[in-house]
Amino acid sequence: MENRQVALITGCSTGIGFETALLLARKGHRVFATLRNPEKAGLLREAARGLDLEILPLDVDKPASVKKAVAAALQGAGRIDALVNNAGWGAFGAVEEFSDAEIRAQYETNVFGLVRVTREVLPLMRRQKRGRILHIGSLAGKMAFAGIGLYCSTKHAVEAATESLRLETRPFNIEVAVVEPGTIRTPFKTNRRIAKVFQEGRSAYRKPMENLLRFANHPSPSTPGPEKVAAVVWKALQSKRMAARYPVGADAVWLPFLRRLMPDSLFDRVLEARYARFQQLG
Repeated sequence: MENRQVALITGCSTGIGFETALLLARKGHRVFATLRNPEKAGLLREAARGLDLEILPLDVDKPASVKKAVAAALQGAGRIDALVNNAGWGAFGAVEEFSDAEIRAQYETNVFGLVRVTREVLPLMRRQKRGRILHIGSLAGKMAFAGIGLYCSTKHAVEAATESLRLETRPFNIEVAVVEPGTIRTPFKTNRRIAKVFQEGRSAYRKPMENLLRFANHPSPSTPGPEKVAAVVWKALQSKRMAARYPVGADAVWLPFLRRLMPDSLFDRVLEARYARFQQLG
């Protein structure tokens, strides 16, 4: 048991966190799978039968909850070798139309929550003189898209935090990286939180946003599932030295590459054509 790696994972009720917790446990890790609402742990508990996986409540928005969960994992295992910051959600709507409260809520989970958990775990890893931290970022952290600009901005912040932490923690033998999924088939999109102005039918961007939302909520049948992201997390944790970034999916590789190659004038034409398309759909 002393030689087994111990992993703490946030946001494990569904999707990427769910699959990552199960995969790491099947591969021999001792896993502390955390989620905000313990009432949603039924599926994970059933799937984890026979595995060394313990479910803990953890709401990344609440400092006391973070401290309690990390303390419980430390008490149970004596250390934390790997942290996977997966908890997060996506806001949908025009950037102009989000209220201050909606903006704060998006940043509270996706940025402040991620830093909050990391800040709680890092002192343990420094004492151990080793550790690995993986943030679940997004293609949206490398480039922005209409309708999810607020979400994109939080994932850009995750990219920056990863870069800084990677440099700051290196003297302590702690490695930090970000996993960047492209389009993945998970409940994430259908569970997104839509701007109140849009929900109430008062959005100045109503028609194109409706079409964007319809398009985004119906991915291609060939779109990979969350298990593909879990496999990349496992690969990163097993590597001799982690890379800074792990894109997942073809679009997470070629879209940023094409954007870098395009002059702004050409990219603007692409945007205009795409916007016109969503104006006409319906």
